[in-house]
Amino acid sequence: MTAAAESLSSRLEILSGALQVWAGRDPTKPQPEVRRAANEAMAAVDDLLGQLHRLRSTLVGEIRASDDATAARVDELLARRRRDAT
Repeated sequence: MTAAAESLSSRLEILSGALQVWAGRDPTKPQPEVRRAANEAMAAVDDLLGQLHRLRSTLVGEIRASDDATAARVDELLARRRRDAT
């Protein structure tokens, strides 16, 4: 697993745990630990969004580079075919 995937997985685990605590809250009594879990969930969501945006940006760049390399190979093959046909 890549470092980015590991980081996302770790933050998702934190988010999941925090959301479970929040879902189990008892609205009839004070529960500061539940409120802290809600804050932790929001922080995890914010962090995940940032990580996902950075990952997407990196992936877009890698895809473009890969597509450019593929296009160059195709161009070379076509040029070679044209030369061989003459």
